[in-house]
Amino acid sequence: MSTLILPDGRVYGYEQWGDTAGLPLFSIHGTPGGRLNRYPDVSLWERLGLRVITVDRPGFGLSTPLPGRAVAHVAADVAAVADHLGLGRFAVQGGSGGGPHALAIAALLGDRVLACAAVCSGAPLEPDEVAAMLEINQESYRIMTEQGRAGLTELLAPWREQMLADPVAGLDAAMADAPPQDHDWLARPDVQRVHAESLTDALTPGLEGWVDDAMSMEAQPWGFDLAAISCPTHFWHSDDDANCPISATRRLVDAVPGARLTIWHGQGHTAPSRNAEQVLTELIAAARARELAPS
Repeated sequence: MSTLILPDGRVYGYEQWGDTAGLPLFSIHGTPGGRLNRYPDVSLWERLGLRVITVDRPGFGLSTPLPGRAVAHVAADVAAVADHLGLGRFAVQGGSGGGPHALAIAALLGDRVLACAAVCSGAPLEPDEVAAMLEINQESYRIMTEQGRAGLTELLAPWREQMLADPVAGLDAAMADAPPQDHDWLARPDVQRVHAESLTDALTPGLEGWVDDAMSMEAQPWGFDLAAISCPTHFWHSDDDANCPISATRRLVDAVPGARLTIWHGQGHTAPSRNAEQVLTELIAAARARELAPS
């Protein structure tokens, strides 16, 4: 485990995986989650020639909470890690709750970002989209809208306790009404081991990270302009995602200049994990092409 003291005095946790001489890639975790979120077979990253850096957003794992943070705040934190590691340019990928944060990095760090992949990304929701989501997401959205941060904290506290007591059972309960494809993936022993380790590490310090993530993505402006993204940006989404409705993500795609959208059919919210090599291979190709492009 590694930490960095940021300019404002906060502690920030990060981890490195894969090929230390490879293409740098910041892999941005979902919600809840942290720097230990990863593909269950990390040898994939080494085989593809990727130096993967994962981070704890504030309030998760090793990172100091930052109440009231906006999605945009992630860009400066990631830039500080990149500077600390001596990385000039890099690619970025974010899944689920990490999708908006990956987009913020692409928008705010400009030419430093070679390419961006947003997989089953979260997005601002319309009322009909909320009604089609998992029960826990519907209830979280309702409570957040009606009662704000205090209500959301009260709602999520028992979920945190359940996930810390038994991470696998807690995640299964949260995903109870998810498509069967999600249950199939989450039943894999290697996936369960990673989730157990990651969720325990991420949530042990408290609820701040989870609450701030939710508030920043759904209750306040993200703090950046999607139209400012200039790097190649590829969205990947499943048409039956019950965590992050594809109709909401389509609005993000429309707002990012030149963005591409690939749709998986009937693969649920866990589709990016089953298709990780495809996503990463295309991301690497886009990043390498941008590296070689005339400035």
